[in-house]
Amino acid sequence: MKKGIRLLFGSICCVSLFLTGCQKQESDEVKEKKVEEKIIGEKLSGENVYKVSLTNDTGNDIVGFSIKTDTMDNFGENMLKEDEVFADEETRTLYYDASEAIEANEKAQEGSEMQVSPEYTIKLDFEDKSYELHAFPFEDVKEVTIRLEDDICFIEYESVDQEAAVSTKEAEQRIKEELEIQSENQGNNTEEEQSQQIVAEQQPVQQPVQEQQVVQQPVQEQQPVQQPVQETPPADTGSSANEGCLGDSVETW
Repeated sequence: MKKGIRLLFGSICCVSLFLTGCQKQESDEVKEKKVEEKIIGEKLSGENVYKVSLTNDTGNDIVGFSIKTDTMDNFGENMLKEDEVFADEETRTLYYDASEAIEANEKAQEGSEMQVSPEYTIKLDFEDKSYELHAFPFEDVKEVTIRLEDDICFIEYESVDQEAAVSTKEAEQRIKEELEIQSENQGNNTEEEQSQQIVAEQQPVQQPVQEQQVVQQPVQEQQPVQQPVQETPPADTGSSANEGCLGDSVETW
């Protein structure tokens, strides 16, 4: 009897020690997971804070991670800490506060009958090149895998709304082709403008023709030339014919 009690007591002790060991092991694993969790951005919570698990499956380390919306001209600051990289095959949790983006989007659509949610673009900087993930579906994802194939960066995820696997590779391919066409057109326009400028520079510069002003000489008034007046001799009368006769001029007494 005593022997049976001892065996029972020993079994209970072994089970207790085993359970204690398992609980300790589980506790250590939980702590280890919490310590190992790596994030992008700052750990936040709130109505407009998105939390997404990202796995880098591009085959390269990501050295820069930034986000912008369609109402922003430039991307925000690098969300990775200084001297930190998002290593290949690494998983990180992204925290993104979209409050400012949502507010800016609402202001941009004031007076519009149809309100559209902001569209997010993520820029990934690698050591030698940068890629963009367009129309990132923050509201429809929990876990995302980032891939890089055929010089196209895209994501694969399980859609929360559709409950189906989604790949954005084809969409990113179309966007890339459109951007290449736009870039080519802009390049052609630039080359044409440069050619026109070169032709214009090679043409001789035509000096403006200065009209010669006619110098008007002062008109000198011609003084009328006064002809000398010749005195006209008195006309001969009838008495002149009798001059020389003494009797004509002598009175008769």
